[in-house]
Amino acid sequence: MIHEMRRAVTGIDRGRSVFTDTGVVPATEADLYPGATYWLVWGTEDGLPIVGPDAEPVHRPFFPAPGGTRAIAVRFAPGIEAGSGAGGDTDSEVLAAMRADAEAKFPGLFDAHAADPTDPAFHTTDTVDYAFVAEGEIVLKVDGGVEEILRPGSFVVQRGTRHAWENRSTEPALAIFVIVGAERR
Repeated sequence: MIHEMRRAVTGIDRGRSVFTDTGVVPATEADLYPGATYWLVWGTEDGLPIVGPDAEPVHRPFFPAPGGTRAIAVRFAPGIEAGSGAGGDTDSEVLAAMRADAEAKFPGLFDAHAADPTDPAFHTTDTVDYAFVAEGEIVLKVDGGVEEILRPGSFVVQRGTRHAWENRSTEPALAIFVIVGAERR
């Protein structure tokens, strides 16, 4: 099982390719998403991505606008439905604090899940998401109760549709996402 996420970022220095950043990507968790660990690996500005010197990662907002990208890894603990809420905590002050914490760490992620209060695990974003299951087993749910069980080696192209992720297994699942901001038509 992967316990730490590392990245190696390349760039250009005086016309030569170099490594501009190598190292461990910090893991981030929020109480509003119990059992989920996020690694915000890299992201680009919205619009046409720029290559060259001095590129810095962009992680905010969580979901990019058209042309922006995000590379994110997510570990889903066993028995967890992503975005399903605060583990049953209904105290309004506690929930408000959890939402503020989640918004500070992952701006825009809570809003995507809050759009459907009848099932907060479901969300829709104006993105094309490329997801690769690296470890474990995760269920991708779409409208009408339709589901697909995804195992290591499964690749998903999520095209701006309403969906939810759930780990029903007894082992953690790790999925790698490349999220590309898109225009909805």
